[in-house]
Amino acid sequence: MRIRAFVAVGVLAFSLGTADLRGQDEPTVAVMDFSSFMMGDGGASVQLGKAISAMLVTEFAGRPGMRIVERAQIQDLIREQDLSLSGRVDEAIQIGQMLGVQYVLHGQVTSIADNLRMDIRAVDVETSEIVSVMKKSSQTTELFSVVVDLADEFGRSLDLVPPSARPEMQSIPVAATIAFSRGVAYEDDGDIELAIEQYEKTLELHPSHRDAKRALERLRGGSDS
Repeated sequence: MRIRAFVAVGVLAFSLGTADLRGQDEPTVAVMDFSSFMMGDGGASVQLGKAISAMLVTEFAGRPGMRIVERAQIQDLIREQDLSLSGRVDEAIQIGQMLGVQYVLHGQVTSIADNLRMDIRAVDVETSEIVSVMKKSSQTTELFSVVVDLADEFGRSLDLVPPSARPEMQSIPVAATIAFSRGVAYEDDGDIELAIEQYEKTLELHPSHRDAKRALERLRGGSDS
């Protein structure tokens, strides 16, 4: 009973501090950090799921017809409520309720010897219905194109108009993805200096990495949004 009361109070407190996005005309979406496992190329301890979540948020943010919750807002909520997440769907729905969004994306990612597999699900927060199941297999170096494909598939499930412009599809070296994943993890932990170091390393390995560039602009500009 006390646990339920604590969660209820947490939902109320956070809701009072944020706008309820469910009242918007456009669908509202929160992308959770995906559970992940990576083996090979020095990435055994890397949280690849964080990197993919960050890349998907960037891709969604550049598309018309939806509103996306920034990662910083989700991380703030997790810290404020002292939540320990294990990747279960009920946890994702709880976070979605606290944020006041319509849909949450959660799932699992594995990368073994440059073989990438994703199992991502979009869930309606109000009904707990799974509205889209997105399974992808590719090479880890093709991560960027897989992220764009995921965004396309989710957009189709909501009957959204596809974007008029497409980003240039580029292969990303696995070492650059590892560095970016570490940067996202350091940023989530509040270690901005190490995050910047890893984002800079990402660009050394892959100078056109869109998300590393934006992360550095955000951190050096003093913005957390």
